[in-house]
Parts: sequence; structure tokens; C-alpha cells
Amino acid sequence: MTGNTRGFTGRTVDFGPFRPVPALIEEQTDRCPERPAVTYDGRTLTYRQLDDLVNGLAATLAGHGVGKGDVVAALLVNSLELPVAYLALMKLGAAFVPLDPSWPVERVRDTLDVLPDGPILCAGGERLPPDAARRAVVVGIDTIVPTSERPAVTLGPDDLVYGYFTSGTTGTPKCAMNRHGGLANRLRFMTRYFAATGDDVVLQNSRHTSDSALWQLFWPLTTGGRTVLPVQGDFLNLRHTIDLIARYGITTADFVSSVFNALVAIVDGDPAALGALSSLRRLVVGSEAVSPRAVHRLMALLPGLDLTNGYGPTEASIGMVFHRVSAADGDAVPLGRPIDNCYAVVVDEDLRPVPAGTTGEIAIGGVCLGAGYLGDPAATARAFVGNPFPGEIPGDRLYLTGDLGHLDDDGRLFFAGRKDFQVKIHGVRIELGEIAAAAQRCPGVLQAEVLVAEQAGVKALALFASGRGLTEAALAAELRRTLPRTSVPRYFFPLAEMPLHDNGKVDRGRLQEILDGRLAEDTALLAESAPTASLGDQVLRAMRSALGWPGLTAETHFAESGGDSIQALSVVHMITAETGVRVDVKDLYDHPTAGALALLIERRRHDHEAIEEESVLMARDSVVPDGEPIRRASRPDRLRTVLVTGATGFVGSRLVHELLDRGGLRVCCLARAADDEAATARVVAALTERGLWQPRFADRLEGYAGDLSLPGLGLDGSTWEHLARACDLVLHNGAMVNFLFDYRAHRQANVRGTIELVRLAMAHHPVPLHYVSTLGALQTEALHRGERVPEDCDPASARPPGGGYSRSKWIAERYLAEARRRGALVTVLRLGEIMPSADNGYPNPVAFTHLLLSAFLRLGVRPDVATRTDYTPVDYVAARVGAAVVDPEVWGRTLHVFRGESVSIDDVPARAGVPVTPIPCGDFARLVRETGQASADRELITLASLLPVAADEEELRRAFGGLLTDNPALFRKDECHRLEQRWRLGEGTLDGPIAAYHARLAGTAGQRVPTG
Repeated sequence: MTGNTRGFTGRTVDFGPFRPVPALIEEQTDRCPERPAVTYDGRTLTYRQLDDLVNGLAATLAGHGVGKGDVVAALLVNSLELPVAYLALMKLGAAFVPLDPSWPVERVRDTLDVLPDGPILCAGGERLPPDAARRAVVVGIDTIVPTSERPAVTLGPDDLVYGYFTSGTTGTPKCAMNRHGGLANRLRFMTRYFAATGDDVVLQNSRHTSDSALWQLFWPLTTGGRTVLPVQGDFLNLRHTIDLIARYGITTADFVSSVFNALVAIVDGDPAALGALSSLRRLVVGSEAVSPRAVHRLMALLPGLDLTNGYGPTEASIGMVFHRVSAADGDAVPLGRPIDNCYAVVVDEDLRPVPAGTTGEIAIGGVCLGAGYLGDPAATARAFVGNPFPGEIPGDRLYLTGDLGHLDDDGRLFFAGRKDFQVKIHGVRIELGEIAAAAQRCPGVLQAEVLVAEQAGVKALALFASGRGLTEAALAAELRRTLPRTSVPRYFFPLAEMPLHDNGKVDRGRLQEILDGRLAEDTALLAESAPTASLGDQVLRAMRSALGWPGLTAETHFAESGGDSIQALSVVHMITAETGVRVDVKDLYDHPTAGALALLIERRRHDHEAIEEESVLMARDSVVPDGEPIRRASRPDRLRTVLVTGATGFVGSRLVHELLDRGGLRVCCLARAADDEAATARVVAALTERGLWQPRFADRLEGYAGDLSLPGLGLDGSTWEHLARACDLVLHNGAMVNFLFDYRAHRQANVRGTIELVRLAMAHHPVPLHYVSTLGALQTEALHRGERVPEDCDPASARPPGGGYSRSKWIAERYLAEARRRGALVTVLRLGEIMPSADNGYPNPVAFTHLLLSAFLRLGVRPDVATRTDYTPVDYVAARVGAAVVDPEVWGRTLHVFRGESVSIDDVPARAGVPVTPIPCGDFARLVRETGQASADRELITLASLLPVAADEEELRRAFGGLLTDNPALFRKDECHRLEQRWRLGEGTLDGPIAAYHARLAGTAGQRVPTG
């Protein structure tokens, strides 16, 4: 099997009968007994000497009761004793577990607690906890009685061979156990991959408690080569490493990416150091994401160097994906393809393979797979899952790596970060690895790491970059040019070099200390900020306070600095209170810097200017001016191309999928982006994230960079003309939705944007326009009418709704109704409460119902009152909107699109089989507010701002009961029923959608939020 569009990669290679690593080394001993095998600190053992010492120690250990299947601790450092001890245990069929005498005694004790009682191999008992000293077996190369008699133990591929602890220095350590079959396969692959001839000299350049040290120790010994061990503690002394390479003519070495980057920085400016590396023929770089800049630079400095990117977890026999780097890789160096007899598949959260190009979790299988975690069946069961693809991947288990990535069409894996490095900041999911990768492409950057800064409940990104000549300003400018504004870090820390652990990996704990120091300084500066009479300072102080950022300047963009809707409200309320001049959220977004907003306030003071009343503004916006070119639209003979707005949103992405899945239609999507290519990428990414993208859609999807809030939709003249001529129908689904903001904040995108789309639809040959609205536009009318509102209700005669979003949709409908009376072919689709579908359970993260149900699950409680609405799955909506697009029978009419069953939202957890305790409404609101503040959880904080406030519980119960609208009881859907009958669209049950949604919530919410 090779890479394919189903998301699998890997292949089978027949190495013949199984031979364990000790047997492979014994073959070389018998073939060339006097060749040098292992060198340490100027002393060398030949293959014969090594084998005799291993046999002698094995006999000693057998006398201590060590035998096949035992797991034995090896508390040793780099030395000749190290490979002798490991091989002796391997020959006995026992598994060795490396420990480090330099660890704190508590750490040694914790690891020993995981391991079975038994001998502990060590250089002396002084580094052992007192209660373990009796178990010490001292290993000294000069005290072993050598023998040529080899242990007569038969080793099989499933026998345990070694274990390595994978946790950090805190918490319960996990010991990942591996098998002889996986280790032998890895080393035999390397022999084939590197075309080994037996003349290799390999530097054991990884710390001995890292599993990559194993191949450096033993692979050359399986081919007749030589291993050189540095003195303990010299791993990070790169000058010493360079000297060792020159002294012993090292041909092959392995570097952790962080150490490799530092090595490149040294030799790039030092010809003598570069010359000392001339013996190197091949390097393996891994353990962390590689720096493309660094690998390409060293390959340019050392022409002919074979450099491989190595990937794989400790749980899978050192590593099981290789890629030989070439100049053609550019800035996107793949992880590579699985090695012989190993396999990988990229899966979604439900363990389904995703197509090539789609990001998911990397799962691995094959002979490399380890046995799990010693003595920890629960952790093993979480990481090692049943193999659902026996026809594609041999074996009964897969290992879930926790790494995100994708496959290309050639079966190569690409790394996209860690699942646990995904964070949400201001409601946007951000992959820290992608930001670090973008930073590493900045001039002068060798390595980058990204952390999350959190202060007073406000989260922001912090970038640490090492390299030469770096400045905060240059890094910020470059990343603002290449990243979405939500992904640009707030804090920048240029470093001469990255702090490293003794294993060569980046010390993120030290980076966190640096960040904490900066945050403490910021807290002190904010506390010292005193009120001022200066208008500019007042505005600046309000923004700094809301964002928790004393470094914000008068020219800093509020939204680009991570300002969200709640912070925006805080800013405008504080400024209005301090200045005495009314400003609102739209003013802030129109004038997003403190300097610009201060000028607006100053002008209003000077001109005695007042904000236009909302009712006056709405009345004017609902009227179609006489000069608007409204013309009667003809019905196209054939529908070929549809323009869709809002294509990256919850409903919009499903509508795009529905239209593309029907076949034959070309879909053009308007999306905010830097250019058309980026707009297309945004739409594809939105569909991919929701599991909706299919490669067959690619040739029928086009993205166009535009913005509903801009004049002319932000399109240039040629693009406007192209869309006006090419599109046969406009499906306007896009909108700004923020239940905290007023009409003025929604007006530009939701009303003026609709007017611009009417102009586009009329610009060439008039085409139909389908407008996706909301039943909320007529909610107030429905509550007062006394009978269910029909679909043909004239919005102009309806009572105005509450809330800025619903008002903007109501005014847009009034405008469109007038355009329809003048001949425009306008279809209105009013949607109900849109919920996740059964196929993926993916929610609308900003929907009030999602915030509410997520809180029920996470807090384990709900308000003790029935709150009813329709529960309409998004695929239910998409099927009906899609039908309305292609069915001329409904063009020019209005449809109410919702599921007919009235559902109590409070019963949804019970329908999913989850018990949730009812509590008084006041207690629920207080719990949401206090838990949100204590945990800095943005979802709970946002929900708290939307919940009603009342003086007594009875009044609060009434308010909670009206939080949602019982649409089935208030609205008719006769026209929609007729559409459903024509297209045979059934109602379906809610069992699947509710179960899928609950599974998604349970997977993302994890444990319940602590509530004190």
C-alpha cells in the first residue's frame, strides 16, 4: 500500500526470517571480531571484547534471577557499561529501562515505583533512594568476567526489549514499552535506506534517556560499523560535538531540531567549524518540527550531505517515518513516508480516514507499534485503540499520536502541530504550531515557539524566536503581513538562543517563566495607571484596561489586538462614562485605534454632533431610493453558477456543500481574505474542518475576496463585472451576528451589504436573489399576533423585533420586499433554530443555544424552567435551501424553514442520556457568571452576558422561559411543506443529531468545569 486519497500510507517489505538485534550484532562479531565496535572517552572495545563482556554480564545477571520477560532498570550514564548492560539484558530476553542518575531522587523514586521490583543496574548505589539501595547491581567494565559463551535464550518479535519514560519531571511517569520486532525492523530499514557498507562511524548524540540514542548505539553494530559515545553532559556542548566529529571521522549523527538549529548557527559563521564537519555523510534531524531554513542552509554549506527528517513517537520503536530532505521541499519539509512494514492514517475525531490534503490526527500501526504503558492499562487503552482498518493496516491496534497532520497524494505526511497545542483565543481556534512555522520563515529566525499568555481572563499569544538581528518590530511586521489578525502574537521575545532541556528539546518551562515575568510587569503598569483629564489618555486607558495590555499605543488596532465583542462593549461604556460623549460599538470598529476614536469624540464635542437615533436610521434604510436600478429578472434557462455569501460560516459551509454535492453547479463564494486564492482556501478550510470537503469539488469552487461591509462588496471593477455576468443566481447567506451589539453595529454588513448584492444581481442581466433570513425578524410580531404567522407576512407591517441582529434582518427584508414589488425576483428563506447535524455533530460556536447546552453539560446543571424552540439540524436546512435554489416554483416567494417539532432545550441532555440537575434560574445565572470569571472561560463569560437579570426568581423564570422562541407554535410553513413534498424531504428524527452533538460536546468539554 502507498499513499492514496483515502488517507493511508505505508508498505510491506519482506526481510526474511526474524532475527533480533543481538543476533545481528553477533553475526558481525563472528564476521569481523577485531573491528572497533564502541568508543568512549578514548577507550575502544572491539566486537569480540564487546560480545564477551555482554555474555559475562548476562551470566552475572542471570545469577541475580534476571530472565526472559523481566523489566529491569538501568541507572547508568554514557559509558562503555551502557551498551554492555543493554545488550546483556536483551540477550537474556529481559527489557531494559534507562534511568538517569542526575535526576532528582524523587524522580528516580517515582520511576522505580512504576517498574517491578528486581535488580537495578548502576555504577554505584549512592544515587538510589535509600529503600532501593539493596537492589543495586553495580556494573563496571573492568569487573565483568568476560566469556564467549552466549545465553541460549530464544527471542521472538513480540518479546519486550526496552521501555522509556515519556513524561516530564512532574506527574506520574509513563513507561512506553517496545518489542524486539519493532526495534529489529527499524535497524534493518536503516541499513537498506542508507545502503550501509559497514564503514559507518555513528555519534551517539542523543541523551541516553531518549529512545533515539538506541539506534545510534546499535544500528552501526548490526552492519559492522562503529559507535562513538560522548562523555555525559557534552550533548549540548556543540563545540565539543564538532571536535568529536572531526576527531573520529563521524559519518552519521542525529540531532534534536533545537540543537541542530544551534549547530547551523555556529558553523554558518565559522569556516573552521564547518570544515570539522567534512566527514559527515548523513544526518537525521527530529524529535521536534524541523526548521526548513536551517536544514537547507546546512545542505548548502555541506554539498552532498544526506539529511533526513525523522518522525515517530517513543511508543513506536524510536520512530517510523523518514523523509530525505531536498531543495524541492522549500519551506514545507514533509515528515515523510512510513518506514518498511509501518503504516499511518490521518483520521478525524471519530477515527474515520480523511482525504488527502485534509488535516486530522496521525494514527500509526504496523510492526513498529509498542506494547503500551507499563502497569497503566487505562493510559494504554486511551492511546492504543482497536484497528478499524485491518484491510489497510496489519495488526489489531493503532496508536493515536496526538499529532495533527495531513497526507499528500504521494503518501507523504506533513506535520500541522499538536492536538494539545490547539487553543481557542477570543472564540477562534488557533494552532500554535502553524504560527511557529510562519515565524520560522521570517528573516533571521532559526527557531520559534509560541505560548499562550493569560492575564485577568484575557488570552493572547506570545512568540519566542531565536536567531540573529531579530527585533520585536520586525517580527510583528512580518507576521502581520502573513498571518490572519487573530493569529498575530501580542508579545514578542527575540532571543539569541532557545533555552534547552538536557535532552536538547526546548525548555518551554523556562519560556513560561520569561512570559510570566512580562505579564507581572504589565499587571503592575495597569494598576499604576491613574485617571486623567486628557481625552487621548482616557480613550487609551479604556482600551488598555479592556485588553489587559499596558503596551497598547494610540495607533494599535483594537480588533487586530484580539479585542472581542465583550471587550468592545467594555471600551465604549468606559469611554462614554469618562468623556460624557456617547460612542457605540460601531464607532469603535469604524475608528479602531485610540487615536482615531479620540479624534471622533473631539469632533462630536466641537460640532455638538449626536448619534442618529436608531429608529430614524432604520426607517431610512428600509426604503429603496428611486434611483436604484431595480429591474424585472428573467428566469435563467439553465442554472450553472451560484454566488454564495457567508460560505465559511456554520450554515454557509453546509449550503456550499449541498450545492456542490448536487453536481453540475459551479459555486462562487465571497469571503473576507487578502486575495481570491486565500478566499478559496478559507472556504475549503471551513468545509474541511466540518468534514464536508471532497476533492471532487475543487474544479467547481471559486473564491473571491470581498467584504459585505464595504462599498461595492470590496470588489474591483473587473471582478464585479465578472460576477455580474457569470452568476445565474445569488444566494445571500452572509451576515454579521452578535447578540450583544445594536442595529448600527450590524447595519453595514447586514443591510448595506444586502443592498450591494441587489445592485450586483441587477448589474448585467437581472438574476434571482435568494435571501437567507431568520424567523427572529418577525419574533415580536409572532408573539403578539395571536395566531401563527404565515410566510407571506409583509415585514413592513410587522412590529419591530428586539436586538440589533434581528432588526438588521428585518430592515433588509423590508428593503427586499420593496425591490420585489418593483420586479426583482427575490426569494426569502427565514430559518429557525439551526443545530448540529447527525453526520458530524459540529456546532455553531457562537449560537446562543450552543453556549447554553454546552454550559448544561460542563456545569452539570440547568435552569429549572422549560425553554422551547424548534431544533432544526443544519443539513435539514441545507437540503431545503438547496432545493429552493434549483426549484423555480418557489422563486419570488417566502419560506419558513424549520423543523415542525417543538423541543424543550432543557430536555436535550436527557434525550442524549446525560443526567443534568435542575436548579433555580438565579442560581444557574450566578453559577455561569462566577465559574466563567474564575476559569476565564470565554464561552461562559459570553453566556453570562446574554442571560436575563431580574429582581426575583419568578420574574427570572419568565425571562428564562422566553430566552428562545417556540417557532413551531408561532409560525406556519405551508410553502416550505409544498417544497418538501415535491422534493420528498422527510422530517426525520432527532435521535441522531442530538447523539452526535452530545458526542462532540463531550469530546471538547472534557471534564466538567470546577465550580468551587
